[in-house]
Amino acid sequence: MDLIANQILMRILGLRNEEIERIDGIAEDKTVKITVTLAKREKECCPVCGSIGISSNGFYTKRIILSDENFRDTKVFLRVRRYLCRDCKSGFSDGRNLSPTNSSVSYAVIMKLMDLLKDPHLTFKSAAALCGISESTAIRLFERHCHIQQVHWPEAVCMDEVYAKNTDFDSKYICIFYDFQRHTILDILLDRKKDYLYYYFSSKEKSGELLNVKYVCMDMNMTYRYIAKKYFKKAVICADSFHVVKQLNDSFSKVRIRIMKRYDSSSTEYYLLKHFRFLLLRRDINLDNKARWNKKLGQYINYRGLLERILSIDEELDKAFHIKELYINFNISSSYLEAKRDIDAIIDRFRREDIPEYREFTSMLYRWKEEILNSFLLFKGKRLNNGVAENINSTVSLILYNTKGIRNHERRRKRIMYSVNKTGFLLK
Repeated sequence: MDLIANQILMRILGLRNEEIERIDGIAEDKTVKITVTLAKREKECCPVCGSIGISSNGFYTKRIILSDENFRDTKVFLRVRRYLCRDCKSGFSDGRNLSPTNSSVSYAVIMKLMDLLKDPHLTFKSAAALCGISESTAIRLFERHCHIQQVHWPEAVCMDEVYAKNTDFDSKYICIFYDFQRHTILDILLDRKKDYLYYYFSSKEKSGELLNVKYVCMDMNMTYRYIAKKYFKKAVICADSFHVVKQLNDSFSKVRIRIMKRYDSSSTEYYLLKHFRFLLLRRDINLDNKARWNKKLGQYINYRGLLERILSIDEELDKAFHIKELYINFNISSSYLEAKRDIDAIIDRFRREDIPEYREFTSMLYRWKEEILNSFLLFKGKRLNNGVAENINSTVSLILYNTKGIRNHERRRKRIMYSVNKTGFLLK
């Protein structure tokens, strides 16, 4: 082999020039067989008795799998020197291990594989291809070297669920717990049903670790509230403001659709309610933009003018829009004390307007009033919400999509937590 190839190989193996006795290369058909012979170590001692009276006792050969593109069509073999202790007669080999015991995959390949599997876009198959190993070998190495730490429950916890239909368990959703402060996943459960959550937390209750939790944030799920009250005994339960506002916007959209269906599809009212509905829902739009020509209306008009025309279509639509905006402003700008002062008046306003599509939302405000108020509390300067969960869930959903062939929950749990938390790799 040439000097440059030798230097590349030594860099990949992590060996210095003085640690190698010789490198031999033989061409066989379309592949090249490279044999690396390790040099004798000067200060080798017996690992059993500590004696320095040792002698060389031949070699044994093991194959080393490398991931470098320069050696993709190359078989690399390592000749490891054996030793014999003259005092205790124990046999042992050179301590410079370039791969785990009984494995031909080098530590360099393992480290590359584990680094690749942090990317949620990569599957075991695609990561294995980049490392020059089989998919089954990649899975085996991941399960061997991925060690997810035991859950230590923090002060602020978020609960949410993610759709995951491909599982051996009779459940379409997995339940996930998040660390609000660290933005990491605490644990992933197979099911979100009450019986399963009861079984999971009953084993945690005896240790007292759940008493560390001071805040639990969730969507308006009655099962979650029951579990939180039963097991997080010292925690304040908060309803996620995002889900509250989402339910309100969904209810308002039903009002808009009901009114829109009163008109013919060719009418101006139908056109405005259908094509400019974003003006009724989005708050990040500059309403005072430059007026543009609208062919349907036959005039120059900006977004504010369009919104005024939409709201003038129906009095009930106008009421529904302004009461929706009232609650959203309340949600954005209120402190805990202000929310506690104003929430009854807002609920009463929804009740008095008695818009059919808002009745379920009004009922939800009554049932979850305490938890909604708690969501205005601050934890280390930040308002409690499930934004952490929503951000992480996009990554979780991507991994679930890419690993849809993995029905083993524990393997999928480890892959998700490893990819999201970026921790849990032990090279041993």
